[in-house]
Amino acid sequence: MDNLKLRFPPVAVFFSFAVIIWMVAVLLPGDINLHGAETAFLVIGIGAGGYFGATGLSEFRRARTTTSPTHPENASAIVSDGIYSKTRNPMYLGLQFILLGWAIFQGNVFAIPVALGFAVYITLFQIKPEEELLEENFGQEYLAYKARVRRWM
Repeated sequence: MDNLKLRFPPVAVFFSFAVIIWMVAVLLPGDINLHGAETAFLVIGIGAGGYFGATGLSEFRRARTTTSPTHPENASAIVSDGIYSKTRNPMYLGLQFILLGWAIFQGNVFAIPVALGFAVYITLFQIKPEEELLEENFGQEYLAYKARVRRWM
């Protein structure tokens, strides 16, 4: 499983999960009736996801460090201000919110666990390897940040 670490760009993983969610909703029974609230969940998911993603990206750019998730070894700073004082991974959290909104919008009970599978995949194959590299590069400074700010929320 080590060959999956940092292998695929998170946006590609996100779109793969979005397609799988749609396929599950189309192919499996398990429809749920949300009485027209599906669209509201999608809008909320996109809104929250956009907020977390854009805010996280903005903080990285302000700190003038890499935004490339496939090369975290190029990080030049630990970003711990703004949204990063609340969550260590706002961009991934944003993608998760969008997927949850998309899954609920599909109106199929089996789509929701698939959306949550994104968090499992990203944690195992993206976040943890990133954290290992950041610990190597920044040592105690990163460990202290990790101790005071949660991974997701």
